[in-house]
Amino acid sequence: MAQAPARAASAVRLFDAHCHLQDPRVLAVAPSLIRAANAAGVARFAVNGTSEKDWHLVKQMAEEYPWVPERSPDWMDSLRRFFVETPEAAVGEIGLDKGSHGKTIDFGEQVEVFQRQLELAKELNKPVSVHCVRAFGDLLDILKRIGPFPAGVLLHSYLGSAEMVSSLANLGCYFSLSGFLTGMKSTKAKQMLKSVMKYVASLLEISEIELAEVTYKNATKLFSYHGSKVHNEVEAV
Repeated sequence: MAQAPARAASAVRLFDAHCHLQDPRVLAVAPSLIRAANAAGVARFAVNGTSEKDWHLVKQMAEEYPWVPERSPDWMDSLRRFFVETPEAAVGEIGLDKGSHGKTIDFGEQVEVFQRQLELAKELNKPVSVHCVRAFGDLLDILKRIGPFPAGVLLHSYLGSAEMVSSLANLGCYFSLSGFLTGMKSTKAKQMLKSVMKYVASLLEISEIELAEVTYKNATKLFSYHGSKVHNEVEAV
């Protein structure tokens, strides 16, 4: 878990629940990216690894934990050792991908690896960040079989159906919207986000500003597991 430096006053606090600041394409400018995000109100970042090769970089950023598309034969033992050495780490990102990225990895193999990592997250009572592309039916089946997950499951960039939300939430899932929306025309993305915020705020009978603060607190609560960087700072939700 990377914490931003003291941020400028902002009406809304944000928690970037999924990013890759250790990516070699941005690593050199990560400090300036963090400062710019902090100035815009982003108070915390959950940095996700993607393979054993970048775990050390993620660890240096004091972070969250990885999906393993590239792994050594003893990757599970390595993963366990990492958690012993790095109690502040959570599990993620892990996941299922039937999209373009998933075509290079057999889906059955993905399911096996995903299940083992979910079981480890549950065993260690740590939250887990999940990446899912075009496999939400499979995801729900697996979560039902292994869950529930009291420590929480963050569904990164959720694009599943609205009908699945209740079943996933009952298993301990949280939902996030991602930078994927920035690939749309700016006006369309803003309209979508505004519509989502208005709808959820109306369901909870609170203002959109209050909703933003509740969202920040939810992310803080999710990442405040024992040993994390925010464990002693979590606010009452």
